Amino acid sequence: MGLAAVPVDRTLARQPGQAAGGPPPGTAPAPAFPQLSPEQQAALDRLLAAWEGRNAAVTTWSCTFYKWEYNAWSPADQGGERLAFSESSGEIKYAAPDKGLYRVKESKQWNGETRRYEPRVGEAGEHWVCNGTSIYEFRHSERQLRETKLPPEMRGRAISDGPLPFVFGAKADTLRKRYAMRLVTPAGVTDQIWLEALPRMQADAANFSKVELILQARDLMPFAMQIYKPGGQDRDVYQFDPRTSLIDKGLDMIRDFSKPVTPLGYTFIVEDGQGGAAQAPPRQSAAPSALPR
Repeated sequence: MGLAAVPVDRTLARQPGQAAGGPPPGTAPAPAFPQLSPEQQAALDRLLAAWEGRNAAVTTWSCTFYKWEYNAWSPADQGGERLAFSESSGEIKYAAPDKGLYRVKESKQWNGETRRYEPRVGEAGEHWVCNGTSIYEFRHSERQLRETKLPPEMRGRAISDGPLPFVFGAKADTLRKRYAMRLVTPAGVTDQIWLEALPRMQADAANFSKVELILQARDLMPFAMQIYKPGGQDRDVYQFDPRTSLIDKGLDMIRDFSKPVTPLGYTFIVEDGQGGAAQAPPRQSAAPSALPR
């Protein structure tokens, strides 16, 4: 299967024991798998230590990603396997310790009548930028560019709390505190390391119920990730194309992580990070060529 092929449910192995339904409000979800044996815990600790060391050595990283979205109404192929209702591709960029960019460039949706994926016309994809002091998010449905200022205590830190957990340099102790984890690498697989994680904190559980991550064994860089939404049914699958992966080269720090230009017809809104928001003063709009695609 090529990297851009449409994956079905077997893309990442699913482990038994994942309960349906989210955790009660205000409580942390209980791990769904048994306590690790001493040998299993030792193997996990070795991976986390090696992974943290590898992350610390990465100054910048950029990569093309492919994304497939599934839900209870996802279509099925002729063999009965579920297909994604949406597929997209884009770019992800990172500069240690606190800068990141995520942008969907192309997106297609399944058309049940034609039985194929067709481009979403006139609909821009998800796009956010973090420059270390603020997060800029394009909300295309509302025609807004929103800036959320990070509080001082969060500035200059890794952005591992962002929309893609585990992709940006997290530390081993932080991962242990926030997630119940275990290695689930299938027997006979030697070029990949498979990790399953369940959130311990309610803040994380509000965003996902489980994450399955595949690392490349040779360099411990992400290869694929499956994120289950709260409830355990809907999920997003990411695959990071190693052919486009650039480590410590190829990034323009000013261009890639600067404050985005507000597109024509959009409103620029500033949030203080505490839930407050204020519309920015009127300013000259960008040229149509700056509209996100």
